[in-house]
Amino acid sequence: MSSLPPFFSCLPVTCDFETLIGDDSKFCSGNLRVIYPNLGEVSCIYIPNCFGYSESIIKVWGPPWIKFSKAIPEMMYVLMMVDPDVPSRFHPIYRHQRHWLVSDIPGHVLLKGREVTGKVLSPYHRPNPPAETGYHRYQFLLYMQIPGVTPSLLPSEEHLESWDVNAFVLRCIPEDPVATTQFMIQHPDNRIIIHDAE
Repeated sequence: MSSLPPFFSCLPVTCDFETLIGDDSKFCSGNLRVIYPNLGEVSCIYIPNCFGYSESIIKVWGPPWIKFSKAIPEMMYVLMMVDPDVPSRFHPIYRHQRHWLVSDIPGHVLLKGREVTGKVLSPYHRPNPPAETGYHRYQFLLYMQIPGVTPSLLPSEEHLESWDVNAFVLRCIPEDPVATTQFMIQHPDNRIIIHDAE
């Protein structure tokens, strides 16, 4: 658990950032950092519904900065951001929803941890968990790009939902990711949902 960022320390109310646990925490590997400039690092945490953080990520802020301290400066990388919980984690019939896909990211850019530059294959779409569907995982996967090969989407992959991540990786980047992480966020209207037993 981490406390409120320093620039809000004068406020009388705290805003706690809970760290992911269990299997959700295991997805975070390789020290990949996701940073929203107005908030800070959000890797491997639940986004709290306070001070407008969740609403800003969902409705206002643009793409996060990405930092990977183990990046090789002269190599290129591919970054993807997906939601595997569409329409909900309990019924993910449309997984994965693609939220961002960028290739040709120079390693030296990732070392700096600033704005991602490269070839945008799929523009950034903010997280959009529907109301009453609970927390959604927003997963970031970073791959080292094969020299001389530029990944591309097929015409059949134009739709954001039901994207076959594995098929794309096998076709364009036949390697495991060098780093992965995620954060979890729910719609600001976070009413409790009771799911029918399966």
